[in-house]
Amino acid sequence: MGVAIQWASIITTISLEMVIPGLIGYWLDQRCGIKALFVLLGFGGGMALALWHLLRVTKARESSSAEERSTTRRKP
Repeated sequence: MGVAIQWASIITTISLEMVIPGLIGYWLDQRCGIKALFVLLGFGGGMALALWHLLRVTKARESSSAEERSTTRRKP
């Protein structure tokens, strides 16, 4: 159950990292009277941030999995 909650938290965080900058961009566009400049910048930046975070999580999981495999192989 704890692992499921941890994964749900990671997925929610990455999803919000993609959406919130775009919504802020939409708000800025409405406030400044611009068509879609900040929306595109917001969603682009949010996508880059989410991708970076996803790669970081994946790399951390890979290194912990490799460490677990190496310690289980060493046991007699």
